[in-house]
Amino acid sequence: MPARRSIRRWRSRSGLVTAVSAALALPSVAEEPVWFLKEDPAGSVALWGVPDTDAVGFVVTCGDREMVILSPALFAMTEPQTEQKLRFTVDGDTFVRDARLVFSERDAAWQASAAVATDDALLAALKRGHAITYDFAPPLRPGDAFTVSLKGSADALGDVIEAC
Repeated sequence: MPARRSIRRWRSRSGLVTAVSAALALPSVAEEPVWFLKEDPAGSVALWGVPDTDAVGFVVTCGDREMVILSPALFAMTEPQTEQKLRFTVDGDTFVRDARLVFSERDAAWQASAAVATDDALLAALKRGHAITYDFAPPLRPGDAFTVSLKGSADALGDVIEAC
């Protein structure tokens, strides 16, 4: 758990990539963040982060009725009073989707996610793109736009999408 708290502090200051990089300096974390597939009782989950740690910056799961749930490491610190949107920019192409915010006891914040259809153009962009930047639209506070690599995402994302 101490590593998770450290990551949260870094994330609020300068972004998740810095947070994961900071976590890599910890003796217990020796790998760089990558896209990988994890089997869960509910099905396959695609993650961007450091395998076998809590250092995860993006999670993609299968939802109900041919929907995919995108859960970036993006949090609102107070309960949203209005509907929120998420902005995903993949290699210069911007996609804005409705956000769902659910309170996370573990993170003590409102976790953002977006449900998209399995044939959504955003998913195709994620599979073929080089990098994704995500944020609230409009931003809730400066410094919350995070960028992660999409290198290696196609297979992991494809497995999750196909399972839906």
